[in-house]
Amino acid sequence: MDDVNVLKTIAGIFGIVIGIPNQIIDYKHRKNKDYEPGNAWGYYAKLAREGSWEGRFMMWSGYIGIYAIIGMLCYGFYALTR
Repeated sequence: MDDVNVLKTIAGIFGIVIGIPNQIIDYKHRKNKDYEPGNAWGYYAKLAREGSWEGRFMMWSGYIGIYAIIGMLCYGFYALTR
């Protein structure tokens, strides 16, 4: 299995395991109009500080996604320089 297929597999697993529950939680809060459009990060950060498991899940999934993107970019630059 080459490197690109490994990255695609990791991204697919991340999308299924983290992405689907993330969208379900966000839909529930958007439907109730709990936060203003464009203020989701602040809203979920507030929920996380208050101890809500949904807020903590949304924040951690966001952080994991950011780190995954940075890691894939670094790996891509590494693969280009080989």
